[in-house]
Amino acid sequence: MTDFTLIVTDSGPLITLGVAGELDALLAPDLPVIGPDMVHFEVIRDLSKPGAQEVADWIRSHEGVGVRVASTEVFEEFQVISANRSDTKTAGRGEQAAAEVLSKELARGNHGAILLFEDSDVRKQNFLVRLPDEVLVISTSEFLFGLEAAGLLPSAEDILQKATAIRGNEILRRTVGGTASGEMQTWPARMQRSRL
Repeated sequence: MTDFTLIVTDSGPLITLGVAGELDALLAPDLPVIGPDMVHFEVIRDLSKPGAQEVADWIRSHEGVGVRVASTEVFEEFQVISANRSDTKTAGRGEQAAAEVLSKELARGNHGAILLFEDSDVRKQNFLVRLPDEVLVISTSEFLFGLEAAGLLPSAEDILQKATAIRGNEILRRTVGGTASGEMQTWPARMQRSRL
């Protein structure tokens, strides 16, 4: 039997759920949620940005109880570089940190992961093509529609509609990525099948 961890791989899903006031949806599948420290930094470094304060408050209230911010070498390196160069960019580092967290989690053996991406970014990530079978790659909207299909959420559409005013219509496009089979079915069904 494979156990799963939900890994939020980029700031997009956190911001989308934050502006919608629905971050608790991440806890609905009753899986541990891990966010790379680099992603955490990207989201909360400017608390005046949409969703940032909501994410900061949510992580603070749930850390250690189902939610964990994972330390990465990527973020440590960024801190060292940015201490000497204030114009150091974060671009791409969140994804690198997610890949590092994923690698560490999968090294624990008999363990799978769900990688959560923003819909508009899910197809751009080149490290996704080399993922092992025990990794499910899903977009924010596919995650929400999967929760709704599993009876864990009343309406994915309502959450996405709340976020579109700030996040734009890209979050309404349902996109699902797979690793080995590429089957187009809801992620809870794919996860359940992997546990058998």
